[in-house]
Amino acid sequence: MVNNAVKNAIRISFAVSIVSFLIKFFGYLLTGSNAVLSDMAESVVHMLAVGFSMYGVYLSMKPPDEKHPYGHERIEFLSVGVEGSVIIIAGITIIYQSIRHLVLGLEPENLEQGIMVIAAAGVINLALGSYLMYVGKANKNNIIIGNAKHTLTDVWTSGGVIVTLILIKWTNFTLLDSIVAILVATYIMYEGYNLVRFAYRGIMDERDEEQDRCIRYVLNNDMPEKIKGWHGLRHRRAGRTTWIELHVLFDKDIRLEEAHDIGTELERRIMTSVDGDAVVTLHLEPEQTHAIAHKKLKGTYENDAIDKMM
Repeated sequence: MVNNAVKNAIRISFAVSIVSFLIKFFGYLLTGSNAVLSDMAESVVHMLAVGFSMYGVYLSMKPPDEKHPYGHERIEFLSVGVEGSVIIIAGITIIYQSIRHLVLGLEPENLEQGIMVIAAAGVINLALGSYLMYVGKANKNNIIIGNAKHTLTDVWTSGGVIVTLILIKWTNFTLLDSIVAILVATYIMYEGYNLVRFAYRGIMDERDEEQDRCIRYVLNNDMPEKIKGWHGLRHRRAGRTTWIELHVLFDKDIRLEEAHDIGTELERRIMTSVDGDAVVTLHLEPEQTHAIAHKKLKGTYENDAIDKMM
């Protein structure tokens, strides 16, 4: 469940992204600078991405239901992936505009006013990005963290634009305008790639190494007595929730009620070892006959790799 801090953070981010875009748009009208245009284009992308992230936050708030028994938190991967994709598109657009300006020989003007305007936008985004990163990490919300990274990326691009305008004013080397814009575009495309990669890893249920270490520590060092062993560990993460499955072995003569109580204690230990919430599902098996029982499943899986994991 998303708390009020997260909801407020995404609302503030969306409102500030609109203000930042308007400031940079004014800066572009003042200067006609290609570097400022690249910074403004990044803000347009950011504004659209935050809007989608807001949708993702509110959708992830919805509890599990009949159609979505695992909840809605996996929307974060789609949200972050869309944001990263749009950043990459913005970078390509900036490079195109930079080459166009180089060919046409367009030069920036009103540099001093442009520097002050972009600096104001940069300060605003620095404060916003720091706030979002704090809220995102405190609540372990990847949508907010991704939004924070994008906002702080915007600060770096604004800083690069300011330095560029200062150098152009001092040296009158106007080609620097397009050169820096291309460098900025390359940088934000790299940041976009990292966001898309995170989304891909999440959608493909790539193992969370930190969570895996926590779970295996419990299984190898803090196992309740009378559990003879375990296998078939699988887990995946969506938002603040980690879904964990494994098989545990007991003596074949143990009472079902006792095995269930011991298994519940193991669930508690695993749940308290990982960050956020955890849903643990155990398959209880008798140690002496589990291999024989599993042979009954041979050939039922079309994918042999699944059979080997069980």
